[in-house]
Amino acid sequence: MNSSGLLGSPTPEVGTETTLVLPLILATICLLGFTGNLLLIATLLHDVRSGKCSLVNLLVIHVGATDLLLLALCLPMLLVSQARQSWVLGHFACRTSDWFVHSCHIVKSLTLAAISHARYRHVLSPPRLQPVSGGRAGGLLLLSWSLALLLPLPQLLFSRLEEEGGRLRCELDIPARAEPFMAVFSKLYPLLVYVLPAAFTMGCYTRALQRRRERRKRLCGQRAGSRRTTAMLLAVALAFHALWLPQWLVWLWARHGSAQPPASMLVLAQVLLFADCALPPGLFLAVSPDFRDSCWNAWPLARCRPPHDNSSDMATIQSLHDLPSTRLAPRGPQDTRDGKFLPDVEHFWQDRRNTTAGEDNDPMPWEHQTEP
Repeated sequence: MNSSGLLGSPTPEVGTETTLVLPLILATICLLGFTGNLLLIATLLHDVRSGKCSLVNLLVIHVGATDLLLLALCLPMLLVSQARQSWVLGHFACRTSDWFVHSCHIVKSLTLAAISHARYRHVLSPPRLQPVSGGRAGGLLLLSWSLALLLPLPQLLFSRLEEEGGRLRCELDIPARAEPFMAVFSKLYPLLVYVLPAAFTMGCYTRALQRRRERRKRLCGQRAGSRRTTAMLLAVALAFHALWLPQWLVWLWARHGSAQPPASMLVLAQVLLFADCALPPGLFLAVSPDFRDSCWNAWPLARCRPPHDNSSDMATIQSLHDLPSTRLAPRGPQDTRDGKFLPDVEHFWQDRRNTTAGEDNDPMPWEHQTEP
């Protein structure tokens, strides 16, 4: 069984127009995705720096960092190979490129599943910011990367450079002795890394939304923002799995179909695979007003300058941990315990501050009168 290209699918034979347009599309995706993910990470790090952190924040930062790895290391390889219609990056890059693409997408799939579970636990507990254990988050990421690097090992072992028609192709060459193993692997692999994490993720968000409706009366003050948060994270997960699906259709078609997939489907699957790297920052900016406000607060951090001391810097990313933005001000005698002002007391203190002692306000003027 010989196959080539991203995710083991055949490298499409495309025309001159596609050869010119496709690199431009991929370069645009790279630019937008790189800028958006840098902004996403800077904004969330600003939130962590402000002391308002949650497990969901850390996992979303990890998703953004994984997208940056894909855009910085893998997408340029695909761009060069499509522009040249030949593999010119050497044997080592041929053996590791598809394996690394697989690993990054498996990590994203597992991380999005962990985000859905963390979101469901947040719905079950009162909406308050709890300290995040660094060991727990680190162990979760270590387990995800370990599984992601081990599961696609056949892509690393069986990738070969072969010459065809005067051009080099990076192909997945399955030896005869490994065909029984690959026949089973090609069926179990999509189930383990795509179907099961997607089902788990959708189940957690469904239960979270149902639980939120059950608690609507008790959390009437925060239910709208919290429901919007859950829906936004659900949209990110749905977009990821929807854009990854064409590559799995190509995977199954190439291994179990009687003919190779059409070139248009192959090109579309490759573009959509990397388009997902630019989608999460756009969804956050489009759906969450608090995230847009926090982006402005993160720019001083990106410029390596301390943030200005004003009330807008206290805005946090409510879209991820559902904390109400608070404005800290020194408590005065006119403040009550619930943060409200009593009008008469406020008027009293205002008069006391703005009134200066003078002869007209002297309570005993006759003592200071001079004798004629």
